[in-house]
Amino acid sequence: MVRVEGAPPTSQGVPGVLAGGNALAVETVAGWEVIQFRRAELLGSGIWRLSGLLRGQQGTEAAMRAGSAAGAVVVFLDEPLRASSSSAERGLPLIWRAGPTGLSGGARVAELEWAATGVHHRPWSPAHLRVGTRGDGGYDLGWIARSRTGGDAWDGEDSVAPLRFRVRIIHEDTVVRVLDVEASHADYLAPDVASDFPGGLPGEVIVEVAQWGDGYGWGQAASVTL
Repeated sequence: MVRVEGAPPTSQGVPGVLAGGNALAVETVAGWEVIQFRRAELLGSGIWRLSGLLRGQQGTEAAMRAGSAAGAVVVFLDEPLRASSSSAERGLPLIWRAGPTGLSGGARVAELEWAATGVHHRPWSPAHLRVGTRGDGGYDLGWIARSRTGGDAWDGEDSVAPLRFRVRIIHEDTVVRVLDVEASHADYLAPDVASDFPGGLPGEVIVEVAQWGDGYGWGQAASVTL
């Protein structure tokens, strides 16, 4: 449930939501999660129940997993509320102002100093990360790359070529091996496993896979237990 100030939310059908409608950002302990909703039900006194949710949109699944506290800020996203900054301005504290058209300051203009991090350029985490075992003690690692644009075509070209991924093998918060590959699979060979874990594989070993994005760096990682 959310308390809404200003224009009330409205329900939308599936086509409208899948076309990008009814989007909002929720503040979490790990950034902002983008959510879409299908149904908006007024409960009274500006309180609305939003349901039919699509969570973790636009690569914000890490914020979704982190969760948000009661009373967190919710911002409805539409075209008039969207602003942009250049890649050269990423990380720089800028003064942002919002107010009526034609006003650059005054009591009716809100002002905030904020540094954009450019997460809209951050590569999404790979999907369907999986681990297959080999008879010799090695592992086959596979995943599916996700794309921000042009990723819906079944037989389309990759929007980023060549694809570049970083595979990290982690045990007790220590990275024991890093593999860089230009494909959607990697081999964790038996000799490498034996070298990393001479006493045998311990209780929990994590595999993380992240995609590289030119102009941004490593994106969010997907993870699975080995």
